[in-house]
Amino acid sequence: MAKKAKGRSKGAGTLVLRGRTWYARWTVDGKTYTRTTEQGDKREAEKRLKEFTEPFRLDGELATVKALTDKAGGIEQDIEDWKDGQTALTMLSAWKVFVASPKGKTPRGRVIMPGARTLADYEGRWNAFCTWLDKNYPTEKDELGIHKPRELRAVTKEQAQRYINEIGATRSANTRNKTLTFLRLMFKVLAKDARVKQNPFDGLDAAPMAVTKKRPLTLDELAAVSERLRGSGEMETLFSFGFYIGARLGDCVSMRWDMIDMGARKIRYTPSKTKKTSEEIVVGIAPALYSLLEATPKTARRGHVMPELAELYKTRSGVAALCKRVQKVFKGAGIETGLEVAGYSRQVAKVGFHSLRHSHITALLEGGAPMESVRKRVGHASIDMTAHYFKDSGEATERAVRALPAFGHADTLPAGTDATGATLGGILAMLDGLSDQELKQVIEQAGMIVEGRADK
Repeated sequence: MAKKAKGRSKGAGTLVLRGRTWYARWTVDGKTYTRTTEQGDKREAEKRLKEFTEPFRLDGELATVKALTDKAGGIEQDIEDWKDGQTALTMLSAWKVFVASPKGKTPRGRVIMPGARTLADYEGRWNAFCTWLDKNYPTEKDELGIHKPRELRAVTKEQAQRYINEIGATRSANTRNKTLTFLRLMFKVLAKDARVKQNPFDGLDAAPMAVTKKRPLTLDELAAVSERLRGSGEMETLFSFGFYIGARLGDCVSMRWDMIDMGARKIRYTPSKTKKTSEEIVVGIAPALYSLLEATPKTARRGHVMPELAELYKTRSGVAALCKRVQKVFKGAGIETGLEVAGYSRQVAKVGFHSLRHSHITALLEGGAPMESVRKRVGHASIDMTAHYFKDSGEATERAVRALPAFGHADTLPAGTDATGATLGGILAMLDGLSDQELKQVIEQAGMIVEGRADK
């Protein structure tokens, strides 16, 4: 009678002793295989058995793994289907989740979390989109007659396209593109929580921007604005900062008294655009701006220089309100602020608060200030940017022509022109860039000149 080896694991086959020879036996898919090992030694027979069964065992393992994988995939799909059947993130609750979620990472791996001003802008755009959806695509009502909450994943490509088109038809290309960029980011960040399969704002193209820039103001326009603002309080101070320092609107509004050294007549501030690099700008205070600031009692020089405007500037709606007030000043001074551009339903702003920055840069450069000094003063990263702001009115060239030395029979200068062709505005601009010691020397020299004229 054949003797069967015991204790072998399932699927590994068995050894059967017939006489003095061991036989291998194994079963695959219900079929039994028997083969002689030609060995009388059991250890050698086990090696042959392993050789015989290994290909069959590997096939079985692969089949088992595949079956388990398919089963796992089925379970995962069941879970996904179950999740899809549950209530997903709604439009009402989406904003809080968005604020708490990281918005991506920088190239260095730092998590991007927008500041308060940016979030305020985002919130305004989000609320506007939600209001538009409720008006144009109202949801069904429940048994109590209340509209059911709208889920984020319910927003369609058609709705997204229509909304962006309407924004583009009534607002500037810049506003349209900023809205599109934000909404695309919103749906991308919340895709997992909201069960969004496809971002409805993906694939929508940005609108071409109008190739325009703010222009500098003429001397007559500056005079008209100054007259308009005389005695207006914070708005007069705001415009004075814009022209005499050349700072951007946000930086002017955010000026604090601890940034101003009235004794040294210097202002130190870090532009909002360079806060990440902490690039501080130090500028001298022009006489006209100094007189305006000096009117504030020393005991009141705390916090923001313009507290009412600084508070207004904290919200997106407040920024819009301030911009309207700025435009109202220009229009009240008789300055046309808009420009008709082909393809745009509204005029593109040609004159705005940024025009004061253009005017500041233009005045300094036409006054003879070195380009590199002006670049540092206004916080530009490159001279090319400063040159981009500079609009040559021709005055600098005309002064240079008038300053040419006599040649041939032309031994006199035109009446009313001094030997340098310099104007008072240009001289003041150059004085503003001198150190305190250099200014003292200029004052002493000027006094000697005045005394010399008196003796004549």
